[in-house]
Amino acid sequence: MKRVIYYVSENYNEYELKLYNSYANYIHFGTFTFNNNQIYLNNLNPSDNQFDNLWFDLGISTEKDKICIMVLNIENFFENYYKYYNTLCEFINNNKIIKGIDIDIENKATLSDTIKFITDFKRDNPKLLLIMSVIGYSMCVKDINTKYENEKSWSYSLFNKMKAEQYIDYYNCSFDEDDFTIDSFQDMIDNGLNESKLVIGCRSSNFDGYDNYFELNRIKKKYNIGGTFIKYFHTAPYKWDISASLSINSY
Repeated sequence: MKRVIYYVSENYNEYELKLYNSYANYIHFGTFTFNNNQIYLNNLNPSDNQFDNLWFDLGISTEKDKICIMVLNIENFFENYYKYYNTLCEFINNNKIIKGIDIDIENKATLSDTIKFITDFKRDNPKLLLIMSVIGYSMCVKDINTKYENEKSWSYSLFNKMKAEQYIDYYNCSFDEDDFTIDSFQDMIDNGLNESKLVIGCRSSNFDGYDNYFELNRIKKKYNIGGTFIKYFHTAPYKWDISASLSINSY
C-alpha cells in the first residue's frame, strides 16, 4: 500500500478525532518546537491534558498499524544543538507511539548543519523514520541560482550530490498552486530524486478535487509514487482518504 497521510495539527479536544477509522496509513501530527531547553507541542507541554484525545487516538491508530510521525519545527534547533538533540532523542525513545520525525528545514539551517542532524539522527535512531517536508518547487529546480535566496547555498541538487538523501525515508512535497501535476513529479525525478520517496500533496484549501485525484492517478500509472498527503485533517475534503487511496493504489 502507498502512503496516504493526514496531517493533524490542532482542535484535538473539540471532538473525537477517530483517525484510527480513516483509510490513512500514516499520521503526521502536531508542531513540536524547542525553547528554554524544553520540548513543546503546539507551545504547551506534550503531557498537557489538552492533548489527551490526541494521544488516545494515536495510541489506537498505532494498534491498527498506522504510522504516527511527529512534526518538528527546527527553526532555533541549532542554537543549542546538542542539548536539543539529546532531548529530542530521549523524548522519542520514551514514547511508544512516535515512529519518526517530519522536519521542515528549508531556510532554517545551513546545508552542513542539515546533513549533520540527519546523519546523527539516523545513526542514533536507525529504526525511526526521517521525513522532510519540502516546498514542491524546490525539489524541481536544477540550477541553484534561482529566485529563492536560500537555494544559492541550499538546494536539493546539492543535497543529493552530497549523498545526504540516502538518510531520508520519504519527502512530503507540497504543491499548493497549479503545479500539482505529473510534470512536476517528472521534474523531481529529473533532478535526481527517487520516485518511491516522493509523496505529493497540498493544503486542503488548495486541493482541487477531481483534478488532483486525476493527476495522482496519472502519476501512479507511470511511476512508483511514494504516496500522497493533505494538510489538514480537520479541513480535508469529504472522504479524501478513501478517494486518495483509490487514486494511488488501484490498478
